[in-house]
Amino acid sequence: MKRLLIIAYYYPPLGMGGVKTVIPYAKYLADYGWRPEVLTVKPIAYYAYDEALAAELAPHAPVHRAGSLDPARLLRLLKGPGFRVNMGEGGLRHGGPLSRLQHALLVPDPKVLSAPFFYAAGRRLGRGGRYDALLVIAPPFSHLALADRLARALHLPWTAHLGDRWVGGWVVNSRGLLAEPAARRGERRAVERARALLCASPVEAELLRDRHPASSGKIATAPLSFDPALHARCPDHQPDSERFTVALVGTYRGDEGVLPVLEALRTLSTTTKRRLELLHVGSANGPSVAETAAKLGCAELVRRTGQVDYTRSLTEMHRADLLLLTVAADNPHGLPGRTSDYIGSGRPILLVSDNAAARRTLEHYGIGLTLRPGEEAAIRQALAAALDGSGPLARPTPPAARAAFAAPRRAEQLARILETWYPPNDH
Repeated sequence: MKRLLIIAYYYPPLGMGGVKTVIPYAKYLADYGWRPEVLTVKPIAYYAYDEALAAELAPHAPVHRAGSLDPARLLRLLKGPGFRVNMGEGGLRHGGPLSRLQHALLVPDPKVLSAPFFYAAGRRLGRGGRYDALLVIAPPFSHLALADRLARALHLPWTAHLGDRWVGGWVVNSRGLLAEPAARRGERRAVERARALLCASPVEAELLRDRHPASSGKIATAPLSFDPALHARCPDHQPDSERFTVALVGTYRGDEGVLPVLEALRTLSTTTKRRLELLHVGSANGPSVAETAAKLGCAELVRRTGQVDYTRSLTEMHRADLLLLTVAADNPHGLPGRTSDYIGSGRPILLVSDNAAARRTLEHYGIGLTLRPGEEAAIRQALAAALDGSGPLARPTPPAARAAFAAPRRAEQLARILETWYPPNDH
C-alpha cells in the first residue's frame, strides 16, 4: 500500500470547521489503497478543542507533530494548556486588532513561522523513501510553499486542498500594495508546481482556472464532506407539535441572512401556537445572534448552545426541523463548511444569502430552497409553508446529494488522482 503524507496545521484535537477538510483523507483513504499519515502542529492556543474527534481519527492515521514559533503556539507555551482564545471578544479575537497586526506583519499568514519546523519534521519522516506523495491542506497558505519545498527535497509529487480563496479572500490579508502581489506570486507558484489542486468551492475553482488557464486541467472541485459513520450515530428527527426549530450551526459573523429570518419568525410567531425558535449552535465573531435579535425586539426567539464539539453539533442538526444556511457578506464565493454536514443530516435547508457557491450547490442537487436576504416576503412564505409541512422546506435532502458529499467519495476522488501519477505496476 502506498503512503501519503498529509500536512494539516489544523487537525484534531483542534475544533471548529477548519479541521473538517482532512477527515475524509485521514479516515477513509486507506480503503482506496493509500495509507495516510498526518503532520500537524504541536498544541496551540485556539478557539475550541475536540478530543472526541481526535479519538475518532486516531485508529486511521498516525499523527506526527512539529513545533512552531507562530503566535498561537507561543501563546500556548506562555499561558499553558488551560488557555483558550475567545472567538468574538478581546484583541485576540478573529479579526481583532492583534489578529490584524500579526497578519499584517507576517506574510502570507502567521503560520509561516511554523514552516521551518514542519519542513525539518517532514524531511526526517520522509527518509528512505517512506512516502509516495504529499497532500497539503490550505489555509494556512504559507504551507503551500512549504509543501513545494518539502516535496522537492523528498522527490515526491504533491497536491493541495484549498479550503478558501487566497487572492482576494477573507481568511488572510491579500489586499494592499505588498500583500496582493505577494499573494498572486504565491498562488501562481503553487498552481504551477503542484500536480493537482482541489478547491472546496466550485466557484473558486472556476476563478482559479480563469486566473491560470494554462493549468486549468489540474484544478478540480472537492467540496468538504460529511462522515456517514458519525451522522449514523445521531438520533432521528422527531417532529414536535409544540415547537419548530430553525438551526444555524457554525460560527456567526454577522451573516446577512439571519436578520430577515428573525423578522419572519417574529411575524409568524403571532399566528401559530407552536413555539418558534432560532437555535444557534456555535460561537460568534462580533455581535451574537441573540444580540441581533434583541435589536429587533425578539430575543426570546433565540436559543444558544455556545461552542460544542463536532458530534454535538451534528446531533443538533438532526434534531432541527429546518437548517438555516447563511454566509457573511465578505465571502461571496466560498462554499460554507457547514454545507456538507447540513446535507449529510438529511434535514431541509434554507439558504438566505447571495453566496454564489452555496446557491449553485443547493440548486444543482435540488436541495431545500435558495433565497436572497432582500426577499423578505418569500422567506416568510417559505417558513409558513414549512410550519404546515408543505413546500420545498418540507422535503428531505435527495439521496444523490448525500452520496456526492459523503467522505468516502472525497477519499476516492483523491485516490484516483494519486493513482494517475504511478503506472499500474509501480510500487
